[in-house]
Amino acid sequence: MGCIPTKALVRSAEAIHTARRGAEFGFHADVEVDFPRIVERKNALVATVRGGLERGLEQNEKVELVRGFARFEAPDRISVDGRALDSERIIVASGVEPHIPDIPGLAAVGFLTNETVMDVDELPARLIVLGGGAEGLEFGQAFHRFGSKVTIVQRNRRLAPKEDSEISAAIEEILREEGLEILTGTVPTRVERRGAAIVVETDSGRTLEGDALLVSTGRKPHQLADLGIDAAGIEGDPERGITIDEELRTTTPGVFAIGDVLGRVQHTHFATYTAGIAVANALAGEHRRYSPARVPGAIFTDPEIASVGLTAEEAQAQGRKVKVGKQEMTKVGRARAMGETKGFVKFVIDGETDELLGMHVLAYHGADLLAQGVIAMAGAGTLAPLTDCICIHPTFSEGVKAAAGNLRPVEILDAAGDLPADAASERTR
Repeated sequence: MGCIPTKALVRSAEAIHTARRGAEFGFHADVEVDFPRIVERKNALVATVRGGLERGLEQNEKVELVRGFARFEAPDRISVDGRALDSERIIVASGVEPHIPDIPGLAAVGFLTNETVMDVDELPARLIVLGGGAEGLEFGQAFHRFGSKVTIVQRNRRLAPKEDSEISAAIEEILREEGLEILTGTVPTRVERRGAAIVVETDSGRTLEGDALLVSTGRKPHQLADLGIDAAGIEGDPERGITIDEELRTTTPGVFAIGDVLGRVQHTHFATYTAGIAVANALAGEHRRYSPARVPGAIFTDPEIASVGLTAEEAQAQGRKVKVGKQEMTKVGRARAMGETKGFVKFVIDGETDELLGMHVLAYHGADLLAQGVIAMAGAGTLAPLTDCICIHPTFSEGVKAAAGNLRPVEILDAAGDLPADAASERTR
């Protein structure tokens, strides 16, 4: 249930930000943030969604919902708070927990995680965020818009390091312009309390003070030892998750695993995708295979980051000749009319086969635009469906089609994934 409450907070932050921009659209508004009401709205939404899911399970005659902590006792037996359940087929979907880095003093100060930050009832005046990945960026921007002074501390030299390097640079610039303090290539070395303040010391010599500390340095599978996987003969790694084959079978016959506990792609839609495959294989004896390479992902900042497949630098690292097609949102009519012109759409193509290798988006509601690339990759595997389609005017989808038609060869990417000046000009024409 982590996705829905987070997006509820992000939506409130977006609405606040839009109201503050009223002068751009011809009106003026005095914005007063009611943080307890924001939390109340989030909680009500979560209760509705969770309640619907639980009722659906409870009313399904073919499903028995057993509440409690489950642990393997044998390959075909689990116990739930003392109750034994035997089955020839078991699917493990135990999810993840926050990864807490080993920083001296951190455990003693009292910090927030992606799970607990959504339950704070008072807006911190100063929020320090450790981690510049999806959670750090989403919560950092949202709390800044609520009124907190936010500092993001990122060990890596760029934010969202798994994304396209150009997108990483662009979102950093956007967040800086909005007023967030961004410290990249910075390692926290010690954390302590000094009075009411939380103090973070860094390797740069910079000392940061905040009223709250959010640790968003990734997630890892729940303690596999607590699940008793050894008793079932299931192999797994505490950081990398449960070992599976292409059909989602674990090392124990009859036991399958799905979602975050695999330690590969930590998205709700990945859990849903793998669940369908595991159920078909476990119950119907099918031999479906999963493909993590084409699982899309998104970071719900404003503008949103969304991607699927390879970046240009990843494709070149595989020895491929690459073409890149790109369209700036400043050239998309609907984006200009809505005042949402930040970002771009980018395609990565194999220069020899025209295979669609990846799509990368930084745009207003960019995650919704990504579906066009996902469908193209799963279908024709090329950009032909997108270049041939008729897009309604004016829509953001026109930017997707334009990017598909703007292909240019990319000869050299440096180790950072950046282009030389001459190649960069090709990429942005």
